[in-house]
Amino acid sequence: MPIIGDLYKQIGRSTAGAVCIAAAYDAETDAVVGLTASSFVTLSFDPPMIMFALQHKADSYASIVSSKAFGISVLASNQSEVAALFARKGREKSERTTFAHGQMLHVPLIAGALAKIECLTSQIIMSGDHAIVVDGRFCPSSCGHTDR
Repeated sequence: MPIIGDLYKQIGRSTAGAVCIAAAYDAETDAVVGLTASSFVTLSFDPPMIMFALQHKADSYASIVSSKAFGISVLASNQSEVAALFARKGREKSERTTFAHGQMLHVPLIAGALAKIECLTSQIIMSGDHAIVVDGRFCPSSCGHTDR
């Protein structure tokens, strides 16, 4: 018998992994849109590629899927409030957050994040109620607690 409903969601939420913020600028308003993603993974080392999953119901779904570039900010352990804020719907999350800006790409990055990655979207794969966003040409903006 397959696992369904709330039990399935609880298992997914309790799986340990990197917590990051995936963010982009909305093409029409240039406002920051983003969400907390625990599905971030390094997909390939040669060539370097990353991916994350984005639920179709996310308020930032349309903006991120249509964007050609996005930022990934891997959060540090002291940034749990940022993770909780971006897990909610609404624009207040971007109004209450300090952003760094990409060095190579026009992407928002979370100031003080453990690692910041500037990404170009290379593929979007529809799978169930999520889109898998794949970056094929990323450049690390920084690693460690720096905002260079």
